[in-house]
Amino acid sequence: MDAQTDGGSHPGRPLKILAFVGSPRNEQSWTWQIMTRIEAQMQALQPTEVEYVFLQKVGVPFCDGCLSCVNVGESSCPEYATIGPIAAKIDEADGLILGAPVHTFAVTGLMKNFVEYFMYKRNRPSFFGKKAVVTATASGGGHTQVLDFLEGTATAWGCDVVTRLGISSSQMNKPQYVEKVDACVREVAATFVGEINKGELGSPKFAALMNFRAMQNMARRQPDSVNQHFWADRGWFDKEYYTDVPINPWARMMAGYIARKMRRSIRKGNAKPFR
Repeated sequence: MDAQTDGGSHPGRPLKILAFVGSPRNEQSWTWQIMTRIEAQMQALQPTEVEYVFLQKVGVPFCDGCLSCVNVGESSCPEYATIGPIAAKIDEADGLILGAPVHTFAVTGLMKNFVEYFMYKRNRPSFFGKKAVVTATASGGGHTQVLDFLEGTATAWGCDVVTRLGISSSQMNKPQYVEKVDACVREVAATFVGEINKGELGSPKFAALMNFRAMQNMARRQPDSVNQHFWADRGWFDKEYYTDVPINPWARMMAGYIARKMRRSIRKGNAKPFR
């Protein structure tokens, strides 16, 4: 779907969820275990079909940053035979769950590498109407960094991130903590199911507005490119955001101001090395 929603899911029919497990420990990971808890709570509210995509089992090699997917088209990616079908599954899903453990206070290399293969979706987002949940697990800290990365990624693809959840795996042997986790999981599941069924597009956060402006400026500077044609076909060069949703007035003003400064700086050739 392009910059629109199909009106949401229909209560009573099975929801189709695609869950990306960014832990190399697969079914032994807390990432997967938390996702299955969310699935169980969703099932209690409405029939739900969850397909788990274990990124270690997907097995794509390290992305070498050729940018062929961005500059030529996604089908030109050397790993498109693997990535293409996954993108098609996202298109068919009602919602996504992106989850990863914290490794050295950042997202796992496994998840980061997988996301690189979807760089073209930052330039040509199309997953509008897809609701998303992001999760992070860690024995210590670093949840915020990983959750921010996953949320930013899903948002840049066009998804509407409706809620997020971080847990401390080292505390999961304490009954009181588990009770708190279960309460949070129930809330996450209820929000996820409710937002999918509602089907309305959420108002973008300031970071999402700035990402839109950055991609808008980039596409403008790429004459006769696949990106420019994609944006022109959808009328996005004349828009303040991909979709016609309410925008916070302050966020709109600041995003516009920063975008104008960016364009002037680019025209003047003021980009400099920095450290």
